[in-house]
Amino acid sequence: MPVRPHAVLHPRPELRRRGTVASAGDMAVAPWVEDAVDEYVPEPCLVHPERIVEYPCRDLPEDLHDGLAERFDRLRQDTGWSYQYHLSVAPGIKAGGYPGWTQDPDWPDCAECGERMEHLLTVDSAEFDGESWRSWLPAEDTPRTGAVRDLPYEERERIQRPPGLMLGDMGGVYLFHCRHCPGMPYDYRADCS
Repeated sequence: MPVRPHAVLHPRPELRRRGTVASAGDMAVAPWVEDAVDEYVPEPCLVHPERIVEYPCRDLPEDLHDGLAERFDRLRQDTGWSYQYHLSVAPGIKAGGYPGWTQDPDWPDCAECGERMEHLLTVDSAEFDGESWRSWLPAEDTPRTGAVRDLPYEERERIQRPPGLMLGDMGGVYLFHCRHCPGMPYDYRADCS
């Protein structure tokens, strides 16, 4: 079946699970969808897994955020670091943690048990933005001299969007699943600026 342009600004993900035996070893060639439209296929890129700890940002309860607002302001004044951009949710493509919502949080509930689903995976248009690169740019991608914002546009694009994705207007797709129900049902959300 040929892949056609999406009726909306983001793809509709499908979750396929494989057993550990089936996923053992490296794939010599990446899987390919027959008749895929080139502009919808991500560019090959390297993956440098890194375990990090995230803290909620847009998911931070309003009363807690209000209670911490003075500390957040003082942190920015004293260090130049922003809780939102530098210390809470890592942007980019990642497994687990918190979704890097562009819009208001929209966690799905499991259709079977009614519980809030767990964040499984984020596929984002970019690995960082104009602020977050200072803390979230992987060491492997850090330019040897100068700041990212001082690089030529083409070089910034290569570092910021390694797989060449553009989901909506610099948005993301978030996969969620329920580990408690048989078959581990899943759902997704997408947003953009």
